[in-house]
Amino acid sequence: MNSLIHLGLTINAEISTVFVAESMVNIIVAFFLLFSLTFILIPQIRKITIRFGLFDTPVNRSSHLVAIPSLGGISFYICYLVLVFFIAPLDKDNMLVYFMISMSILFVIGFLDDIIDLSAKIKFLAQLLAVSVLLSNSEIRIDSLYGFLGIYEIPIHLSILGSLFFLIGLINAFNLIDGIDGLAAVTGIIVASFYSFMLYKLSYWFYLYICIATIATLLAFLRYNLSKHKKLFMGDTGSLVIGLVLGVLTLKLMSVGDLGYLALSFRAQKLPIFLIGVLFVPVLDIIRVMMLRLFRGVSIFRPDRNHIHHILIDLGFSHTKAAFLIGFVNLVVASIMFVTIRVFDTMQSMFILIFIFLLSFVLLFILNKSKMALRLKLKIKKRITNKRFF
Repeated sequence: MNSLIHLGLTINAEISTVFVAESMVNIIVAFFLLFSLTFILIPQIRKITIRFGLFDTPVNRSSHLVAIPSLGGISFYICYLVLVFFIAPLDKDNMLVYFMISMSILFVIGFLDDIIDLSAKIKFLAQLLAVSVLLSNSEIRIDSLYGFLGIYEIPIHLSILGSLFFLIGLINAFNLIDGIDGLAAVTGIIVASFYSFMLYKLSYWFYLYICIATIATLLAFLRYNLSKHKKLFMGDTGSLVIGLVLGVLTLKLMSVGDLGYLALSFRAQKLPIFLIGVLFVPVLDIIRVMMLRLFRGVSIFRPDRNHIHHILIDLGFSHTKAAFLIGFVNLVVASIMFVTIRVFDTMQSMFILIFIFLLSFVLLFILNKSKMALRLKLKIKKRITNKRFF
């Protein structure tokens, strides 16, 4: 009897191993196909944007000094469309329709904003509609914090409001960091890489494929975004879509529960701390900018040059160096928090994360007030004002 049980367990383990191996092969194939598709699409999109004069023209708050073709995010949207056509059978949450409708709304509003510069109110209402469609599926909501801060099950109305606030916040946070070459793409790659590891461990193949697609498209996009002669911006067309995708993946990870996180050797109670660590740069940037705007008594929707990337650019960093430095900091903080939640208890982990945020606020304040930064701000503003654009 025992030998039969042992044989059964062995066969089951072998089947599981084969399934995972086959899945990994498919994932690798999907990665290279989507990378290649993006790599092929972007030059064509760039030609079209140049032909129709669809440029991102610099203003006083810009970090670039010449008009650059935009709408690179079109390639992201196309790649996600291609992907979901093939991974639909893996969708156990019936998320596909909600996900694509929500993404399409943000894609359209981002596309229009890149072309005709929509008002903040219209963009916010579109985001509200897109997120509301997504949250009509109960599988993607923050319905429990698993004991974090003493909170377990969350009432449905608070669950919807909290999830809505988080998604809109992350979409805008990601949109705000898209201010210099490479930063949004590098940050998206880092976040999606951490999420890919977690989703693989949890065997959530549908969402893992979406993660892999995000990494593939952003890597291909970086080649052109960092280019001197073939540069292209993702625009709101891309940043809103990527922000939504990362938000969906975050909410899915929040819905797993304690049993699922046994595979990652930490309690789900610590998950919010880790996810904030993974999203460190966009969260830090949007909190800091909103606090400054409220402190100065201006609208939170009013654009300015107070973002993290602006500080580094004003200190003399190139776009590439600033983007990779900020990305490296995000990678380090996420790695620290992954180790922290496995070693320390919830309160200790939370205090470590708070300390990292406070330290970052202080360092950014010191850097932003330096005489070198102030001189460079004036120099950049003068160059933009005197520049002629076509």
